[in-house]
Amino acid sequence: MTRLLFIGDIVGESGLAYLETHLPGLVEQHQPHFVIANAENLDITTGGSGFGDCGMTKESLARLFALPIDLVTGGNHSWDSPDSDMVHADPRVLRPLNYGLALPGRGATILCKHQVRLGVINLTSRTALPDADNPAAALEQQLALWHDQVDLVLVDFHGDSVTEKLAFAYTFAGRVAAIVGTHTHVGTMDEAVLPGGTAYVTDVGMTGPSEGIQGYAPEMFVHNVQHRLPARGFPLTLATGPVVLGAVLITCTDHAATLIQRL
Repeated sequence: MTRLLFIGDIVGESGLAYLETHLPGLVEQHQPHFVIANAENLDITTGGSGFGDCGMTKESLARLFALPIDLVTGGNHSWDSPDSDMVHADPRVLRPLNYGLALPGRGATILCKHQVRLGVINLTSRTALPDADNPAAALEQQLALWHDQVDLVLVDFHGDSVTEKLAFAYTFAGRVAAIVGTHTHVGTMDEAVLPGGTAYVTDVGMTGPSEGIQGYAPEMFVHNVQHRLPARGFPLTLATGPVVLGAVLITCTDHAATLIQRL
């Protein structure tokens, strides 16, 4: 039996600080063999790729990897930070496999622990990155490359559309152990094990501050709705509500999942 703990989009300092306090206890309680987290919203940054003002800095990433976390995944904010070259030089960091092959980073890797070879793949939908390549084709190619090299495969699929994520999951049902959705920061209640033993959830949700919009203070977004102009004077700032945890624990036997549950 193998247990996989996946933590949804970590948002900002409060999300990181929450994990620094609580993740060791969660690991002790649930005894996962692998811990993976989506961390593309770890920091508010500027001066990176121009995709946005989020991403990961090397300082916050070092704090994250001081915790019992094996790997982090990304999405449309993967290259926001001016530190993105250094961030993606770390083999423990993934970015979408099906986007911008000339950009720094890797989209898939194999983790080996406890005599289990776990393949992890990060994919993005075109709803998150419009210029992305076909995620299904990218997954097919990666699975072919890994033939007989992995025991289990987990996919972080970063996108908006529920229908797209579900259709994608049923397409690969029985061929991967888990497909977990990220990006919206809103946890869904549709955890299921699909035919063939593929654990699925449309969105794991975020680990970050509540009482805002996807972990961020609402003022800038409200200004945009009211004025339809860039929100000058309203920089992107974090929400201030209590931190919520978005995480799922997946139990696998042999090459398939048998259970997915929210923590």
